[in-house]
Amino acid sequence: MIEIRNDNDMVITKEDGTEQLMKILFYFHNDQREKDYYFLYEEGNEEEVIVMATSDGESLETLTEEEFDEAEQVFEAYENDPAIQDLKDED
Repeated sequence: MIEIRNDNDMVITKEDGTEQLMKILFYFHNDQREKDYYFLYEEGNEEEVIVMATSDGESLETLTEEEFDEAEQVFEAYENDPAIQDLKDED
């Protein structure tokens, strides 16, 4: 189960009831698959970004190989976007 808080945080509730807070770097929607893809990291560990998908807004799904390849391309474009680089330089 997932809960998105204040557009920047996602709380993931695991099967055993424990919660994990993840930061949302960014996300994108794929209309053909009707899924949202979230790029997440743990606060203080921005270098380790993971990507997960949701089609119902309530649970996370593991990506297929095709979805992962697409997510890698989106992430590369995000990382190389000059506007994003300018924002990073401001921090």
